[in-house]
Amino acid sequence: MVHRGFGCSPLLALIVVAVAMLSISASPYAGVTEEDVPATSIVPGEGATSAAGSPAAASTLAPAGVVTPTAPTAKSKPATRHRSTTASSREAEIEPAQGRLQLLEDAWVYSAPAKNSKHIKRATKDKYVNVTGSTHYYLQVKLKDGQTGYVETSAVSVVSPIDKVFVLTHDASVLDKPNRWGKKVAAVHKGRSVHAVGLALNYTQIKMKDGLIGFIPISALE
Repeated sequence: MVHRGFGCSPLLALIVVAVAMLSISASPYAGVTEEDVPATSIVPGEGATSAAGSPAAASTLAPAGVVTPTAPTAKSKPATRHRSTTASSREAEIEPAQGRLQLLEDAWVYSAPAKNSKHIKRATKDKYVNVTGSTHYYLQVKLKDGQTGYVETSAVSVVSPIDKVFVLTHDASVLDKPNRWGKKVAAVHKGRSVHAVGLALNYTQIKMKDGLIGFIPISALE
């Protein structure tokens, strides 16, 4: 009996040690209540509302079915093509003049100083037209019915021959045409004598000593 009791002693010792260890490990949780346990964070599932669907985010989104208007896109204006009006403006300028001139050929009387303008009537060769002004390439005429028209300068006998000597009262440019659009080819000066060989509306045709022929304003002889 004695030997059997001693044989059981190691087993009893192991049991006592195990019970003691269990008691020690359980001691920290003694007196812990449900309130002391921290709340557990629950991660939302797939169907839960995400951060974008939170009330703060939802306040920035338009309600379903409502279309939010967008600012209209600024449309660029088509480039405006500016047609040069230098030539047409020059044609529209009228240099006043007075004269009754003979037609050298049949010619159209136009409504404006341009061939693509309306034809008013057909003027006949050798007839006279009452000139009231001139442009670069056309003469302004007044018809019997009171209408104003334009005929090409080349169709009219502009120069009437004369043969006189004048003393210049003003300096003047000598032009290749009897209008202010003529090109300057020479110059004459006050006090000099000039040989006038023709009259052309407001201009005098002169012949210079070197044989050059051109036009100067009649006002230079007054």
